[in-house]
Amino acid sequence: MHRLSYSFLIGFLSTTFLLQWYEHPEYTRLLLCTLCLFCTLCILGRLLIASTCLGIILSLLTVSHTTHLTSPQSIDYYADGTVQTLIGTIVDEPDRRPLHTKYALRIDGLEGKLLVSDYRNWPRYQYGDRIQVSGKLERPEAIEDFAYDKYLSRYGIYAVIYRSSILLKAKSNNQTTPQKIRRNLYRLKESFEQRLNLLFPEPHASFMAGLLTGSRKGIPDDLMQAFNATGLTHIIAISGYNITIVITVIAGLLFWIPPQFRIIPSIGAIALFTLFVGASAAVVRAAIMGCLGLLALQSNRSGSMRLTMLLTAFCMVIVNPKILWYDAGFQLSFLAVIGVTELAPILQPLLRRIPQTLGIREALQMTIAAQLTAVPLISMLFGRVSLVAPLSNILVAPCIPLAMLFGCIAVMLSVISLPIALGVSYLGWLCLEWIIQVAHATTLVPLASINLAIPPWMLIPYYILLLLTIRRGERSLSRRATEQACF
Repeated sequence: MHRLSYSFLIGFLSTTFLLQWYEHPEYTRLLLCTLCLFCTLCILGRLLIASTCLGIILSLLTVSHTTHLTSPQSIDYYADGTVQTLIGTIVDEPDRRPLHTKYALRIDGLEGKLLVSDYRNWPRYQYGDRIQVSGKLERPEAIEDFAYDKYLSRYGIYAVIYRSSILLKAKSNNQTTPQKIRRNLYRLKESFEQRLNLLFPEPHASFMAGLLTGSRKGIPDDLMQAFNATGLTHIIAISGYNITIVITVIAGLLFWIPPQFRIIPSIGAIALFTLFVGASAAVVRAAIMGCLGLLALQSNRSGSMRLTMLLTAFCMVIVNPKILWYDAGFQLSFLAVIGVTELAPILQPLLRRIPQTLGIREALQMTIAAQLTAVPLISMLFGRVSLVAPLSNILVAPCIPLAMLFGCIAVMLSVISLPIALGVSYLGWLCLEWIIQVAHATTLVPLASINLAIPPWMLIPYYILLLLTIRRGERSLSRRATEQACF
């Protein structure tokens, strides 16, 4: 059964990946040919190849269904650079920056979203508000080497107004229950970040918000550059670690309930947390894997991590295949997970002389494994590679969970007593300050990061070699385990 699942999922994901160079609203001939092949293989009993064909068929249907075509019914049809006035509804969380705010709108009667930038920053419009915008309606274009148009297309955005005049038409009163939940979660997130601003100075407040909610909007450019140069950017991205904390907290609060009845509240809490932090692709990936892990534990099936990762990717890509094509966060998070789960055990014997004090060996093992799988793609996408990432990650790893713990406790205590909360927040500040100082100090190391842009074709032999290394390492570990069992 696992082999059929693997062949189906690999067929779907690989076909979807390749179709980014042949995106089309319909694949009539390909579908008919693949369907005929599928039926023939089923009759002949070749189920393994038939399951691959089924994955290909589903991939063709998915891509054709989500392919965007410019038409009189789509917003980009009218994006000709002229000043226009449009009325629409804010359908995503407002992206508030120090100098401006970005709103994603669904325009009445048109397909696709419109992204508008408001440089007044007041009044502050909320999710669900109906607003009137005026400005130069344009199609997004690539910015130097950054494919900005493709980046926005993964969110369904096909038109932009870079400088807009906004007028409120109506507050969000007639919302559905899911919309009300999202609006209240966004308000809670905003209130949460405001309390962090009360408890921490800058840049520590914005940094703590990044750790706890994944928000990067207030982090200074020099600190972000230091994180990029030292390979620490991932610590302000919501990941499986945050999902694990949510599961642990729910399990602790519901300790009096039998374990089999905790799964529904846990999955509900994961869903709410995912919406709370913005539901980016990396967060959704971690959330789905967390839910699948809970279900596996509940059914007493540990399952295969590889199958879990493929199933998670399938659940996300079938909804929006563009995250597989254009979402660097999604791609890098999966590569990092593959490194941690597949390469880390192979590296363990090589690092046996590294001391285990304060988790140094484990941190180094995980960092090197994630770097080996993700660095080639990072180099191709961003043209820059950090050489001090293992060192900087080892130095900050023990402080990250402590900073998050003290930050959460301080925010909760601030509702009861601000002086007590400030005392706890000082402990969190110490952890954050250590991480910031490590980031700035390691950037001073000679060749901390180097400019290295590798061509896309080089990824193919590299990852083939990496797969062969993983296979060989697994056999070596299996042989060593067998020898130990014999003795």
